[in-house]
Parts: sequence; structure tokens; C-alpha cells
Amino acid sequence: MTTTLHPAKPTAKIQMRDVESLVRERIESGKYEAGGRLPSERELCEELKVHRRVVRSAIQVLEREGLVIRQPNCRATVRSLNSQDTPHPTQNSGPKLQLSRFVALMMWHGDPQEEGGTGQQRIFWGMNQTLGQAGYHTVFLDLVEMIGTENEHADREATHLQYALDQGFGGIVFYCYSYYSNRELLRKVAKKIPLVLIDRSLPGVEADFVGVTNRQGMYEATNYLIGLGHQRIAYVTRSEPVNTVQDRLQGYLSALLENFDPGYYEMVISVPSTDNAAWPALDAILQSPPELRPTAMVCVNDFEAFRMAERLAQAGLRVPEDISIIGCDNVITKLPNGLGLTTTAQPFEEIGIEAAKLFLRRTGDRKAEMTQVECPTRLIVRESCRAI
Repeated sequence: MTTTLHPAKPTAKIQMRDVESLVRERIESGKYEAGGRLPSERELCEELKVHRRVVRSAIQVLEREGLVIRQPNCRATVRSLNSQDTPHPTQNSGPKLQLSRFVALMMWHGDPQEEGGTGQQRIFWGMNQTLGQAGYHTVFLDLVEMIGTENEHADREATHLQYALDQGFGGIVFYCYSYYSNRELLRKVAKKIPLVLIDRSLPGVEADFVGVTNRQGMYEATNYLIGLGHQRIAYVTRSEPVNTVQDRLQGYLSALLENFDPGYYEMVISVPSTDNAAWPALDAILQSPPELRPTAMVCVNDFEAFRMAERLAQAGLRVPEDISIIGCDNVITKLPNGLGLTTTAQPFEEIGIEAAKLFLRRTGDRKAEMTQVECPTRLIVRESCRAI
């Protein structure tokens, strides 16, 4: 974005907006570095050929937006947007800050197994790209140390949500882990500031929502295996009542129903959340004769596909020679044996872009009808599947 100053005697109001836009642009581009001081008011006046009160008014606007910090008798300092300079939600952060141009992305930071940047990072990039063009700034608030139980997440999520309200954030984009908790608090948040939910919709909470075509994606993945000649296809999932998990299961079942007679081979395997837990149902299936066990598996996500490949290796079975595997999300690209994992990819950056658009739409019209957006998934074929 390039800001041009027009010297032909504009009004003071227009001058102030031009100066404000120019200084903001220099902050966002890094010309005025985070933590560094702005030029003095006199220097800016001489450079931009404007009155000192115009520069002062522009800096006051940037201070209210949270981009700069001013102390008495000192030059304004560019606020750093990294986590060290943003008070942590669990700390006593003192008086309320004016952060109306900050939008919080609340979710887990992602798993180190993910390659090429986590899905969470890519959502952040998509949001920041879109919001930056509109003069907003995305702040990442990490919700969990690691994925755990509903109760383990509930308190931390409540703390972060209340923090965003108390600190005057302009809005929140939220990925919920404690599915049944904090509904009343979320309703309170949605009434006060724009709230956009991603991946998991929450019944009873009126908020804009961005998800992906989970059902269609799993339907296409299962159909791909059927096209390769597989008829005994198992579905590996987690016992979670969230819409994402259930939609993916329905995609698998729809593909079977469309291609086979009703009641024909259907096998849904619910696996435990920890690696060291016993998997008796799976072990019994894998010990079945070759003509009875599945020839392919569709997994609810890439992490389960990776874990399943490890269990198959322990049972002396090979991927894809004995059992083909498909994952979902495209965050893990290789299995333990080094083969590429066929998977259904989520468009993470597009999710971030759409969430930012819904936030901007809601800021423009708080009474607008709630909107749900589904970003399209796509099947990525790698070596973990073979034809029968």
C-alpha cells in the first residue's frame, strides 16, 4: 500500500488522515521498527510540510489503535506486537489497553510434526494479510500447551476470552477445544465484539463460522479407494461429538452407501487418544485372516493415519502393500516408513482470509445475518494407497 501526500492546501482533517496513514504504513513495513522511537514531531512536520498539531493528532489516533506508546515529554515509541510485549492473559496486565485494532486468533500453536509451517501459522498468515490491508493487526493467543481433555482446556479458554474483552480487542477468531464449556461466556463475547468461530461450530452461540467441506472431502477420499478396487475400507476416528468429526464420518458412510448394497461392509474403528493405551478392537481386526481384514483405511486426520501406520508395522503389515491409508488435513506428508501420505488437504490460509472477511463484515454491520463459510478441501494423492 502506498500513501501519497497532497500538498495543495488540503483541510486539516484530510492532512491528519494522510499523516496517520503514512506513519501507519511505515510501522507496518518495518521502516519504523518495533520498540524504536518515531521521528520527533518537528522532524515529521518539516518532512511532510504540515502543522505540528496535525502530526500530534495523527499520533494520538495511532496511540488509541495501540500501534504506538507515548510517555510525557518523550517521543512516541512503536509498540512491539510480539508475545513478549503483549501482556499474557494469566498475568496482572494492569489498566485496560486501547487495542481496538488488534484481532485475536485463539487456538493451539500446532504440532511440531507438521511440515512447512503448522496449519495454525497458515491461518494466521491468511488473517494477517487481509486484516493488515484494512488497518488491523492479528495477535496469536496460544490456548493450550498440548491437546488434552475438555476440562483441561475450559479454564484456559475462559481466561483468554475474558482477557480479550478486558484488553479491548477489536474481535476474536476462535477455535474451541472445550466443546461443552464456556457457552455463556462466548455469547457474552459475541454481543460485545465480533466473534468468528473456525472449524467447530457451537450450538447456542450465535457467531459467524468458517469451516471446510469435511463431509465432501471424506466422501471423495473413500470414493478414491473404491475406484482403486478396495471393498473392505475401514474408517479410523476419535470419539468426539464435534461437527468436524461427525461430518467426516458421514462422508465415509455416504460413499459406501452409494457404491455398495445397504448393510455391506462398514467398519468404524474408534481409537484411544494415547499411544500407550490398549487397542483391542484394532488388534483383533488386524489379526483376522487376509480375506476378512480391511484392505484400506480412511483416518479422521493425519495424526491418526501416522499412528495407524505405526500400529500396522508393529503387527507386521505393510503400507500400502497390505493396507492402504488416507489421512485428512495435509499437515503430515510422510508416514513412518517414509512413504508420502495420501490425504484430504485443508486450505488453511483461505480459512484465515475468510475469517478476516467475516470479522470485517461484522464490524461494518453488527446486525447482519450470521454467515457460515465452507472452504473447499482437495484430495492429494501420494504413495500410501495402491490399487487392488
